[in-house]
Amino acid sequence: MTSTIPHTAARGQLPPPGVELAFEQTVPRSLAHRRQVGEVFVTDSAQGSDDDFHLSFQIPRAHSLWSDQRSGFHDPLASAEAARQSIFVLLHRHVGVPVGLPFSLQRITLRVTDPQAYATDGTSALQGYLHYRVAERQGKGSDVVSMVLEGVMEIGGRPAMTLSAVLAFMSQDDYDIFRAFQRAQKPVADARLTPVRRLEAPTVGRENPRNVVIGLPEREARTLDSAFSFLLAADPHHPAFFDHEYDHVPGPLMVEGMRQAAVAAACRAGAMATPHALAVGCEAAFLDFAEFEGDLVHEAEVGAPGADGRIPVAVVLRQFGKPVVEGRIDLLPDAAPRPQSTARAHGV
Repeated sequence: MTSTIPHTAARGQLPPPGVELAFEQTVPRSLAHRRQVGEVFVTDSAQGSDDDFHLSFQIPRAHSLWSDQRSGFHDPLASAEAARQSIFVLLHRHVGVPVGLPFSLQRITLRVTDPQAYATDGTSALQGYLHYRVAERQGKGSDVVSMVLEGVMEIGGRPAMTLSAVLAFMSQDDYDIFRAFQRAQKPVADARLTPVRRLEAPTVGRENPRNVVIGLPEREARTLDSAFSFLLAADPHHPAFFDHEYDHVPGPLMVEGMRQAAVAAACRAGAMATPHALAVGCEAAFLDFAEFEGDLVHEAEVGAPGADGRIPVAVVLRQFGKPVVEGRIDLLPDAAPRPQSTARAHGV
């Protein structure tokens, strides 16, 4: 296969010599754990050594979620979703992990190394290359138990993002027993969801109200502990977050909730003048599965801006009084300088 990256685009270190990746079509949707073809972003993959994997991806320009923001920059979390799907692809296509074997993402860390890699001319799709290296592994194939992946991403020849992920695997029988035990320890039978009024889309940097995933209680009878606390307002029919059936709140939905809580809190704290910001960093430790039956509270704490202008916002998701996700979102306000020309940075 030959690379379809145009000759006018800058070439970086990915893919390395001898590895050819294309953008002609997506991989089979089962490999990316997507039901809808339009939700598959990985276009090709190749294995280098036993522990090195290379992938290419492209995000649709008119995607209902990832294009829903002010023009000027692509959404870095869109490429993070492509990186998440890439993990599934490399596991199933190259590592020998069977499709259907349950596994969970226990921790993710990503950092945008060059925000200008996400600059867009408004007509080009976000696409790039990803290299994953297996840093640690326990077991192989269907007997794999755990794995640590380290990754780097390039967009338009520019080093765009570094990533790491910690994975845990188990058999279907073990998963079913584990989930049954977990749910038995929680008051799911008696739980009642608080009616939620979604925040206005512009307050979280979105334009489409359907893409807002956090809100506040509809009635004063249920109050939150601070002005920087929000409730998950999940739409179970959202085409991106609920592409297929789940027995728990999906991880990508919780990460988007973290981002929106960080944006809303940073604006309320006066750290940002507008809600338009790039999510240039994300850390998330998934401590437990979040259940659909109970309120999922997002608590945000805004930190001081760094020398590079990034605003760190610590976010904790709690359910039934216990933390489910602990992490941080780093925001770069939209006031950051834009390049004079995006011709070499828009990722095509």
